[in-house]
Amino acid sequence: MTSKSYHCTSIPQLKQVLSEANTPVFQPTLAIVFCTMAFDLEKIRNCFVEHQIALAGCSTAGEIINDSLYEKSIAILLMDIDPAAFQINLTTYQDKPMLQAAKEMGAFVGNCFPNPGVLLMSSGLRIDAQQLVEGINASITKSIPIYGGLAGDDLAMVETYAFTQDGVTKKGAAVLVFDTEKIAITGLALSGWKPIGGVNIITKAAGNEVLEINNEPAYDVFVRYFGLSDADTKHDQLIGIQTNYPFQLIREDGNTILRSPLLIHKDTKSISLTASVSEGDRFRFSTSPGFEVIDQTVEGFQALKSAAPEADALVLFSCKGRHGAFGPLLKNEIKGIYKYWEKPLIGFLSYGEIANLGADSIEFHNETCAAVILKER
Repeated sequence: MTSKSYHCTSIPQLKQVLSEANTPVFQPTLAIVFCTMAFDLEKIRNCFVEHQIALAGCSTAGEIINDSLYEKSIAILLMDIDPAAFQINLTTYQDKPMLQAAKEMGAFVGNCFPNPGVLLMSSGLRIDAQQLVEGINASITKSIPIYGGLAGDDLAMVETYAFTQDGVTKKGAAVLVFDTEKIAITGLALSGWKPIGGVNIITKAAGNEVLEINNEPAYDVFVRYFGLSDADTKHDQLIGIQTNYPFQLIREDGNTILRSPLLIHKDTKSISLTASVSEGDRFRFSTSPGFEVIDQTVEGFQALKSAAPEADALVLFSCKGRHGAFGPLLKNEIKGIYKYWEKPLIGFLSYGEIANLGADSIEFHNETCAAVILKER
């Protein structure tokens, strides 16, 4: 499998890339595209339809191409994969309960190939991403590689979009399924956020609303723990709160995932998280790590290099919150990951990440970087 990555800053430039891409030695059949909301996504979709290239992608909060991070641009990965080795579905949630929609998505994945692997890009700012992964887990009977992210909109926080060659949706997902007997998928998700303090228990919750922690109002516990003032809890401070104070949920097998606060509510004494939690969930607070975590994360991806020493292409899902925490230094993390393989790589800054955790299930993450290796067998 041959793959090529491209960085475009306009639709005319994209059209030129596609017109020149098809050669006697490279005839792309599949594109993964991550794109700023500054461009018309329908026009971008049509470019690939015109060239008869299958497409899966989403809107972003920043674009990654090879070893660099960009804004207001288009990241493109073209591959000449055998069309029999992948399938694409544009799943729309519409008015379905998220759990039902996710189960239907999982059923589609399970029917594609005996051994599927998935890249999933979901739109929707207000979806319950935990229900999304639980529905997929419930409908797939064996462990398979699934990686992806929630689309962004350059931090406008208005609407996000997923798209395929068949359409664009603000409430749905682009589901790219590979036959892993032909295309191997290997991935790893790392965060580096360090827990602080003791174990807490969510004693009252409704969906993604945490009402009580340790039998106290969640707002009171959170504000007291971090010494926040009323000024810190106003709207203009929310990005900092999301970045700096994620909950580190502790799963039964000892694995942990991060769940970021979305809003904190003084009037109801509650905290809205980015996805649902359950009463009885155990967690520790965590705080933004120092810049040294970038080097630690890059070193952590050595395990992925050992598991998948060769690559034809790479896809990176990195939380926008990491950009908020590390600023320009996030580029060092991207460069470090790219140097392991030095193969065509694209990715985007996401509003949440979807990745395998352990051997048996997938999870929704925040503040996490997930790298995925694609390699033709």
